Amino acid sequence: MNKTYLTWLSPYAWGIALRHYLYDRGILRSRSFQVPVICVGNITVGGTGKTPMTEFLVGRLLDKGKKPMVLSRGYGRKTRGFRYVTLSTTASVAGDEPIQIKKRFPEAVVAVCEDRVRGVRCLLADYPQDPWIILDDAYQHRRIRAGKNILMTDCSRPFWKDTLLPFGRLRDLPSAARRADCLVFTRCQPTSPFAGIIERSLRDIPVFSTTMFYGDPVPLNNPGTMPERGSSVLLLTGIANAAPLRDHLQEQFKVEYHLEFSDHHRFTKRDLSRIKHMLDEHPGWHLITTAKDAARLSGCGIAGWIIPMEISFFSEEIATAFFHLVTGLC
Repeated sequence: MNKTYLTWLSPYAWGIALRHYLYDRGILRSRSFQVPVICVGNITVGGTGKTPMTEFLVGRLLDKGKKPMVLSRGYGRKTRGFRYVTLSTTASVAGDEPIQIKKRFPEAVVAVCEDRVRGVRCLLADYPQDPWIILDDAYQHRRIRAGKNILMTDCSRPFWKDTLLPFGRLRDLPSAARRADCLVFTRCQPTSPFAGIIERSLRDIPVFSTTMFYGDPVPLNNPGTMPERGSSVLLLTGIANAAPLRDHLQEQFKVEYHLEFSDHHRFTKRDLSRIKHMLDEHPGWHLITTAKDAARLSGCGIAGWIIPMEISFFSEEIATAFFHLVTGLC
């Protein structure tokens, strides 16, 4: 069936289209700020590398001597309102991804607020000197007009080949991509052919291809000896797309079992009991998970290993060009 036809069959399509129309005509107002505001987002449901991109920007800004401030909604938290994230903050208070970012970059300011405008105002009130604000997963949040909009899309399932929920994975109209200042493909191969195609379809906005780099395992809750190549592992994930990580691990280890949960899954006592039981039954297995899942496993007493994931450009020159485009910094 035609994707355009399916899109307009979706119960969400007409409401989304009306909302965009009201913002485009100025009936609903967007708020801009006289400071650098960079939005990282997508128009699909999860799994496009938004958080690794946010971490890339945080790391580069820190290298330039800047003070990056990440503002997230804090998906999955039980609290409301504006809150700063500290190294002792739990996922129930701030959500998993803000904690992941804070633990990787303790020197960065990380905060959560469902009202992004209020969140930016709070950050500027507390940190008025040379602020650099990164909005994590805020492409649909049109109350703020960001200085730069980075649109992320998975190379294996680009947005223009998809359709709106519930028939596909789009959470916004494909036409929303026109607001992007650049498009970033994730999980690409070096020979990816997409750049020229997308430049034409998106009116020549800059296009960047990236891949995911998986680092060496880091400890979670004192797990003991690092697993050697060929070791048996229990993979535990609660992310949108675990297939690339699973494929990567199978090249180094023997993935005996994959406990796969939905994105942002809140581990229950029953889940934790099941994990502990499996590890007790198989003492030779090593638990491996992601940094995002580790934020929700903190304090549970389960020991294992975290596989760091980073976004990687295909050359330092391209990475520098991208960073200059979205920040103006060399």
